[in-house]
Amino acid sequence: MTQWPTASLGELVQFYSGGTPSKADASLWRGDIPWFSAKDVKRSRLTDSIDHLTEAAFSKGSLRRLPIGTVVMVVRGMILAHTVPIAELSVEAAINQDLKALIPRARLDSSFLAAMLRAQQSELLAKVSTAAHGTKKLDSRVLEEVRIPVPPIEEQRRIAAILDHADSLRHKRDATRDLLAALVAATFREAFPSLDDDMLADSGTRFGDVVARLEGGRNLVAADMGAESPFRVLKISSVTSGFFRPSESKPLPAAYVPEPTHLVQTGDLLMSRANTTDLVGATALVEETPPNLALPDKVWRLVWHDPDLVDPVYMAALLQSPPVRRALSGRSSGTGGSMKNISKAKLMDMPFPVADFARQCDFAARAKAIRSQAARVADHRDALDLEFLTLQARAFSGRL
Repeated sequence: MTQWPTASLGELVQFYSGGTPSKADASLWRGDIPWFSAKDVKRSRLTDSIDHLTEAAFSKGSLRRLPIGTVVMVVRGMILAHTVPIAELSVEAAINQDLKALIPRARLDSSFLAAMLRAQQSELLAKVSTAAHGTKKLDSRVLEEVRIPVPPIEEQRRIAAILDHADSLRHKRDATRDLLAALVAATFREAFPSLDDDMLADSGTRFGDVVARLEGGRNLVAADMGAESPFRVLKISSVTSGFFRPSESKPLPAAYVPEPTHLVQTGDLLMSRANTTDLVGATALVEETPPNLALPDKVWRLVWHDPDLVDPVYMAALLQSPPVRRALSGRSSGTGGSMKNISKAKLMDMPFPVADFARQCDFAARAKAIRSQAARVADHRDALDLEFLTLQARAFSGRL
């Protein structure tokens, strides 16, 4: 194995914190200069943002225009409970205060830096702390002490090119999966065009009229963890994409055997009870699962009053429809910076207009072919994820 020297980020990069120009001055927000916030950091390379600034925004305050090749990472927000998003700027841009910019010095390649930080995802998550108002954060002084290997610059570029190619394959699979999910949603809107916020509010049916109970697992904290068990417990991220991802799980303690009712079964419709505002109440249908996966306390299984009058494919689409998603988010609670939660009581009382069983089945027949393709894409994505993690580990240890 190649032994490379290591150095701290404080030695290797210049740190910069972002900011937000005055929202009261609309003229600052009518330009074409990207201004990235945490909601934009969803790809490994950033080319455009939701919000844009004019040149005038940089003449007021300390906001800085960052060069191409700057590495940015989310350092504040509830997403840090499970992920540290990291990306590289492909355009000159500004960032807000929830992001930190890392501008490499001469002996460090930007893409290599981003790849090495992603390879240390677990270590970075272990350094996340909680601010007084409840949000998660990564302090600058902690980041400055993070150490990464520093091979010769040409070796850095070779490693970065290999990992970039592998990462691009994963993103192509994500794009395909998203298109298929959009096709299911469009099929649902075509089949049920009258479903809107007004219809939902006026529904005479409540969620509790259809769902008999919500079953969850046990909360296992890090202190419980010892040697690994053959059983694994789902992460919230296993359901947030709208498709069930069994690879998004972690080992259970060796001495712990889940109760049979806590194990995930084929046909389960799962819902996250805690997440960001956009993702609280996210659902996924389990169409195939290993036999060793357990529910955590933050993911519920929906148990129906009468399973013979419910088509799970229809129910998954209904719960993912915009009117129901808005209703779920509106019933969540939590402070501005904290993880949102939805209570059983509020969920059971939510209006829930369910179509008759014949119409459910008609929609499900049309949607199942699309979902079958999406499941194959998800399986391939999981295989690519595993390959990518293997490449990362080899790169980080000098074996790539």
